[in-house]
Amino acid sequence: MSQQLEPVLRRSRVLTSQDLELGLVRANAQNISLLDLLVRERQLPEQAVADAFSKWLNMPLVRLASMVIDRDAVRAIAGRLARQHTCLPLGFEGKNLVLALANPADRGAIRAVEVASGFGVSPVVASRSEILTGIDKHYAPADTGVAKADIFGGRVSVGADVLGLELDPADPLTDPQTTPTVRLCSQIVLDAIALRASDIHIEPGAEEMRVRLRIDGVLRDHLQLPRWMCAALVSRVKILAKLDIATQRLPQDGRFKAATRDRGIDVRVSTLPTQFGEKAVLRLLGSASIPTLGALGLSPDERALLDDAVSQPQGLILVTGPTGAGKSTTLYAMLTSRPTTDVNIVTIEDPIEYQVPGASQVQVDSKAGLTFAGCLRAILRQDPDLIMIGEMRDLETAEIGFQAALTGHLVFSTLHTNGSLAAVERLLDLGVKPLLVTSATNLIVAQRIARRVCSACRETYRPDAAVLRKLHLRPDSHEFVHGTGCRDCGNTGYSGRVGIFEILRLTPRIKELVNRRATESELRNAARDAGTRFLLEDALSKMHEGLTTVEEILRVIRLEHTEAPDGKHSPLSIAGG
Repeated sequence: MSQQLEPVLRRSRVLTSQDLELGLVRANAQNISLLDLLVRERQLPEQAVADAFSKWLNMPLVRLASMVIDRDAVRAIAGRLARQHTCLPLGFEGKNLVLALANPADRGAIRAVEVASGFGVSPVVASRSEILTGIDKHYAPADTGVAKADIFGGRVSVGADVLGLELDPADPLTDPQTTPTVRLCSQIVLDAIALRASDIHIEPGAEEMRVRLRIDGVLRDHLQLPRWMCAALVSRVKILAKLDIATQRLPQDGRFKAATRDRGIDVRVSTLPTQFGEKAVLRLLGSASIPTLGALGLSPDERALLDDAVSQPQGLILVTGPTGAGKSTTLYAMLTSRPTTDVNIVTIEDPIEYQVPGASQVQVDSKAGLTFAGCLRAILRQDPDLIMIGEMRDLETAEIGFQAALTGHLVFSTLHTNGSLAAVERLLDLGVKPLLVTSATNLIVAQRIARRVCSACRETYRPDAAVLRKLHLRPDSHEFVHGTGCRDCGNTGYSGRVGIFEILRLTPRIKELVNRRATESELRNAARDAGTRFLLEDALSKMHEGLTTVEEILRVIRLEHTEAPDGKHSPLSIAGG
């Protein structure tokens, strides 16, 4: 601090040059700050130093005794950090934290607070004794915790890679020797776990960096930090993932493990060079528990169909949908619905998202030659009863999976298509024979995930007329609900998610149409006649129940051109309205 204080004292002339030089020598000899020495020996009034800083830096001077201090601002940093830098948060000014400092010229202190709090800092000047009194008043004695860790009720230690090599046995959130960048990285991971995020996006910008979390399938802003912090934060992530920190112009992929109190979480890392620096995306695998089939949002009829298919001794259940539709979650829910004591369950996954007790789970590694098809051949020699194939990506994998389903095995798998009927077309396009599809398939499930209306702030409302027109709904046809936004849902109006399903049973009529390669229109009519409820129908049903909103339906479901107002199967007629 002496380096910043000395020019201030010289300009303000509160001490003679001789007293100042002598004070510097004695402070260095005693290894204490110049300010501590001068105040302790009463050579310098604290208020005079505060006045000098205010004039020299053209910065506001505040008297803390007459101020009301925002407790939310106080909780933005830990008491240990406040004592270390003799500073006290006072409140918020826009996106910035107003911070009182005894030495506002200390850029290191300001940067440390920015890193720890996630806010920019608007510094003001206050006397040292007033700040220390405020710290004693607003922080617990010997407070060494991190404020955000207390808010979220947990800690995270990021320190072991997938090979189990210990990088740092100490908890980086509480170890005072840990660098601010390490603490920031750990805190972001902790926040993401606490908020049930599936992904963390660290994104550099022209003037600042931002951290966004994908919660309930939608990205939310989490932190905005100075741009200079981005390179250090991405480097920390790359070190954890054992990536080359010197390589910044090529994409890289890696992984590491984050350990919480009750479970380990696999973190997959992907970096990408962008205009303003490297962007990193972290996917958190296993951060949530496996839901049951009853928690997915299936209607009673849909649940009965799925339960019947899962209880069969053999056959194939195919779950379809785009990326992020919750296909893997449904597969895991089906897996855990089966008892594991009397069956041999083997899975082939890329990546393994949840640990399933009693199952043998295999991680695909294409670089090492461990492919889906190769694993599947080996698994069939392991006497399996139930096989889960993460995805049917090619003809070889699909044919082996269908053959397994025909020869006494129950097989679960996924396919990237928009609907259940499109899954049939996709399999035929891959080259799977129609007879193989119709003989082995028990059920095809198409799905999406919509956000649930927050129960804490839900209220009735009238949606925008243009939105209703897209779904051909009348404003007075139903009672519409949405969330107004509250603290519980992060001011989004949504909390949690609910599945939207389309379940296709291959009836004799549908099998006959598939075998002769009928058009999708013919298949759709036959499926409707067999009682299939399509995605849009299920979505509108959940909207009528108050589980989701019309805006959310339009976000997750693509309206087909065949579902036009004058068409036979318009959304209005599908909904029964």
